[in-house]
Amino acid sequence: MSSIENLSQLFMKFPGIGTRQAKRFVYFLLSQDPHYVDALASEISVLKKNIAQCTGCFRFYPRKGAGTLCNVCVDDADSSTLMVVEKDTDFDSVRRSGSYAGRYFILGGTIPVLEKDPASKIRIRELLERIEGSAADGLTEIILAMSVNPEGDFTRDYVLKALTPLAGQLGITITTLGRGLSTGTELEYSDGDTLRHALKNRA
Repeated sequence: MSSIENLSQLFMKFPGIGTRQAKRFVYFLLSQDPHYVDALASEISVLKKNIAQCTGCFRFYPRKGAGTLCNVCVDDADSSTLMVVEKDTDFDSVRRSGSYAGRYFILGGTIPVLEKDPASKIRIRELLERIEGSAADGLTEIILAMSVNPEGDFTRDYVLKALTPLAGQLGITITTLGRGLSTGTELEYSDGDTLRHALKNRA
């Protein structure tokens, strides 16, 4: 295959990118100044080196020193609440909204409705461990903040079922986002007012 085809195949691994969009990306790069292409290639090459994954919440953050926790996990955030979201972009949306001041946990995705091994698709074991460890720090509420679509609903139900026994033992309440998010909405695309309303009306 040519370089155009090879690069197109790599772009098609991006979420939501099909053949046509991948080709557009390649032709866009070919039309750009060489300095732009070199800068892009340079940033991609050092991405893994400069970005770490937090061992507490599993979000990606700029690496600083030898620490393994991100700033959100080590700062003075409200440790009584833990919001469980699907992915980093959901975390970014909630943080931008300013509607929540507690801790976070990134599941790592959603579970396809027909998945035969749901536990392999998300960090359910790590979440259970996080909850056990956080109970001593005063955790009293877990907020399940999933997208309002079939996979988000299925994931929420699976996580709720998995967490309920442990939460019951530890006296922790499990809530979900309330009215405000429209059916079919992904959390990352919700505006600040919508997120604030959904959090205020969680149940």
